[in-house]
Amino acid sequence: MNIVLKLLFNGIIAIPGLWWSGTSLMFAVLASVIVSLLGYVLDLTILPRTNNTFASSADFLFVYASLWLGCYLFGQTISLSGLLLTAFAITVVEYFFHGYLQRHGVHHSKHPG
Repeated sequence: MNIVLKLLFNGIIAIPGLWWSGTSLMFAVLASVIVSLLGYVLDLTILPRTNNTFASSADFLFVYASLWLGCYLFGQTISLSGLLLTAFAITVVEYFFHGYLQRHGVHHSKHPG
């Protein structure tokens, strides 16, 4: 269920954000799915060992770098401002998603909330 929520929330932000930034719709959908799946693994790895702020910052860097690299490798034109805005919006959603994960099974091993 958690992965479905992540795919849904990230898709709601990433697909319009990437499409508005100049990528094709197909690229936006595929990039959203791939970044969400890899980001979920990152969440399950980093969140239990750190706190929500650190995990959200790591998500921002991961999303920005992944989307930029994907656009570069697949020849998609993209505006820098659109990419930054999309990565930031996903990070805000991720902050609240991390809180949901913490309340429903992913617990910190070092630092509280």
